Amino acid sequence: MERTPRENRCVDAYGIDLHQPLLPQVAALGDRYVAWVHEPVRKTTLRQLRDRDPGRWPGTVRIFAADRLEALTHISWRLVLAVWVPVVVALLVVARAVLGLGWLALAGTWCGGLLLWTLVEYLLHRFFFHAVPRGPLAIKVHFLAHGVHHYDPFDGTRLVFPPPAGLAIAAVLYLLCELLLPTGPALALMAGLLTGYLLYDLSHYVSHHGKIRDPWFRFLHRYHAAHHHRDPDARFGVSNPLWDLVFRTGSPRI
Repeated sequence: MERTPRENRCVDAYGIDLHQPLLPQVAALGDRYVAWVHEPVRKTTLRQLRDRDPGRWPGTVRIFAADRLEALTHISWRLVLAVWVPVVVALLVVARAVLGLGWLALAGTWCGGLLLWTLVEYLLHRFFFHAVPRGPLAIKVHFLAHGVHHYDPFDGTRLVFPPPAGLAIAAVLYLLCELLLPTGPALALMAGLLTGYLLYDLSHYVSHHGKIRDPWFRFLHRYHAAHHHRDPDARFGVSNPLWDLVFRTGSPRI
């Protein structure tokens, strides 16, 4: 990617040039990274980026210099449904029709996986996505995993998890399920985990970009907006506030 002429650069107060890929720049922020990443880019700045460089992804901050890598960071929520819904259905069908898992055991284990996901969601968000990174490599990993979303929460193409990485993580989780349970219940538990993940990803998308009429999603929108714009160290639940209540890291009163 060619360097932007000095007169056309868009440099913020931290010295980050938004016309250049961000990943090579964020590592140099050091201890200032956490403050920077929680000061969202302004919509006026995004419009400025769009007007100066329409490109393939207008009005978004750029992470990578290479177009192929950059393309992997822009994911449609429809792709997530297309990939994971068939996987969930297949897991349940195999558990029931092939391995003969009873209906009650199937439903109970699926519900257990769904509940387990809510805890996984909370723990990941609180202790991994909001861990304070130390060192250049840790900053880059954090920015890719979650930081870019806090810096640019308006980007609807960076709200869901890329399926290739998701498939790799799902494979590891299934191996853990298989170690703990017989194959039939392991498949049903994994189906519940993936269903919870789908609800999480779609709730996250709706919280930012959906046309919200349903009272529950309106609540989730306000709850998640408070996490972004009021206190990023609280309200870690995205699809629900259950574990925030349990661990006292957020109140549903907004």
